[in-house]
Parts: sequence; C-alpha cells; structure tokens
Amino acid sequence: MELIGQVRHRRKLTKQLFFIDIQPLDQSEKSQIFFRNDDDSLDFFAVQEAYKQCKPGQIIQVTVIPPLAPSEQENKDYKVWQSVCPVKVIEPYVSDKPFVQDRPLAASKENTDNTGLQTNKSTVCKYWVNKNTCIKGDDCPFRHPTGHELIKERQTWIEERTKNRLRATHDPNDPHTSNKQPHALRAFIFADWIRRTFEQELTGSGAVLDIAAGKGEISMFLSRAFGIPSVAIEPQERKRTNYWYIKLRRLMYRYEIGSLERPDWENKQIMIDFEHWPSPIVPQYMHAYFDETFLREHHDLVSDASLFIGLHPDQATMPIVDMAIKMRKPFAVVPCCVFSQENQTRRLKTGKVVMTTEQLIQYICEKDIPSGEIKTDYLPFEGKNRVVYWKP
Repeated sequence: MELIGQVRHRRKLTKQLFFIDIQPLDQSEKSQIFFRNDDDSLDFFAVQEAYKQCKPGQIIQVTVIPPLAPSEQENKDYKVWQSVCPVKVIEPYVSDKPFVQDRPLAASKENTDNTGLQTNKSTVCKYWVNKNTCIKGDDCPFRHPTGHELIKERQTWIEERTKNRLRATHDPNDPHTSNKQPHALRAFIFADWIRRTFEQELTGSGAVLDIAAGKGEISMFLSRAFGIPSVAIEPQERKRTNYWYIKLRRLMYRYEIGSLERPDWENKQIMIDFEHWPSPIVPQYMHAYFDETFLREHHDLVSDASLFIGLHPDQATMPIVDMAIKMRKPFAVVPCCVFSQENQTRRLKTGKVVMTTEQLIQYICEKDIPSGEIKTDYLPFEGKNRVVYWKP
C-alpha cells in the first residue's frame, strides 16, 4: 500500500527505530508509520536515510505494510503501518520557521486531560529556557519563567546538560575522570600534548599541518606559544577578531604561570602584554580542502611537513590518516563525528560497520602501516578526548 501525506510528528526511539504520524492529503484520519532495522525489515543506513527524509512538515510518499509484529496494532485506536521501502519526498518543508508538530498519536489520553496539562505546567519548556523563545507561545503546555526565576532555571538546565554530556561521553578507560578541563581549553591542551609527544619529530624545519583547523587556535598555540611553525588548513575563511586574540593570549598566560585555572581578570596585579607573545613565529593560513588537489598544488609544503594533526576534524579525519600513512608522516587526530551514512563501506576487521567514535578509532588502529604502531591516548578535557597517533 502506498501513502502520500504530510509528516505531522516524528520521534526517534533509538538509532534502529523511529515513528512518524502522517496526515493524508485528503485530510482523512492520521496514521502512524514506523521504520526499524532490528527486525531486518530495513538495514541500518536505510533507516537513517528514511529519518532524514521524514522531516516534520514535508510531504512524502511511502510504501507501507501491516506491522510484521501484529502486537504493534494492539490497543491502538489509530492505524499503524510499517515501512520496508525507501521514502520519497514529494514536497520538502523549506520554511525558515520550525514546523510546529502535532501531539503524537501515541500520546495517552491521560496526557491530554487537564491533569496532564497541570503536570506539564510544572515543567520548564526546554526551548524557552535555552533560547528565551518558544514557537508555540501561549499554546505551549510547559512553563515559561521570566526574570530571576528564568536565570535560576537556566543555570539548573545547564548543569543538567553538563551532567548528561559527561555521562554520555564517559569512558571507563579514561584516566582523566576527575581533572578534566573545560571544552574551551581543548585546543591549548592538544597543542601542549603535541609539543611533548612529538618533541623529536618537531626538531626539523617542516611545519605542522593543522587540518580542518577552524579559526586556527591550535596553530596559534603551536606557533606563538611554543615556537613550532604551523599551517592552519581550513576550507572556510574564518574571522579572527581582536577579542579572539585576547582570549588566546589569556590562555597562554595561564600556561606561563603554571595553572590552567581561570584567574580573576579583575585583579589589577595581573599584567598581560597583549601585543607580545611568547614566540615571534606566526602561523600561516590556507583556505582549501585537504585532498589530492591540495597535494598536487602544495607538494613541497606537504612533503616537508613534520606532522599532520586534526582536532575534531569531522570529514577530514580519514584523509589526514590516509595521507599521513601514504606519505609516511606522523599524525595525531582526535576523532569526533563519524558520518557513517556517508561512509557505509567502512568496516572493522570483524565485519561490523563503523558507526561510533570508538569504532572509528578502532578502524584507524586497524590500518595497515609500514612501520611502528598506531597508538591512542586520552587528553584531559571534556567531550571527545581520545587522540589517535602514529610515529613512523
């Protein structure tokens, strides 16, 4: 059976299962469709692609069948379908404003009565506390505090988010469980780790290639704090304001006094010369993708490079690793996002698809190399902090 209609609600239960509520174009009754791969009706990547296509507000065409497990329809007063085929987008949702989703069909009747609304009103709206705005306005069933109450609720919300993030990124093998520095210090910590770990490799005249460098924080620290020539390679040109330089100089000051703890900047005795840096070496900036074209056009730069690095370099992670191995150059990367949907051919030696950061690290460690050993280490900052490195 084929359904054509607008996605009125979408909710993901796990990476393997999500639901949508669809409103047929003839305005007949809404029905629920679920997509899953834990019953082998779809593969993992088909579910992920379907999730992208089923953006709330979009009009889609989807082939459905009765649920393979009849229990999915039990005790439901609406029709439930299962999809085992790709989704086709008939009309994308292109408005700048977020689509206001309907209440899910699966919501129990208890949640729709006045008692449910009173319960919700004791809960703070996550959109309001985060951005001080809510597209549902007065129709939002959650609370919109103001003034001092909003400040208090926002602080509580931030603390809860921090705790949840730490739980989500917890690694039992990470030795830095109690002394992690804030995420804002990650570039400096990585640069300092590079200086110490690759001390021998950095004695030559070649520059460190900082790939997918963003604004170039790591290159600034390597060059201006430690006197290590560095080239920041980033496709997009980023603005580096005066405040950005002041912020980095203040971080260097913490290193100079031997403590990464945040000083009291109001203290008149703290004297920082923002015009002078520990080292006169200035990093270079290149706006380009690190690919085969870059290698051809800048062959000498790459050939003379002392080290390839990347801190959360996203899609550039594997190009850094592969290019370094190909040219027998040392590398150090801190992987973050995996982009498994765009790299479906990546497999571990066990045959498993690479879908998590941990699996991506294992995938890199399983690479064939001409000499040495690909190793890992942990850096003392919040978030993804496991570095993978190789010395030929």
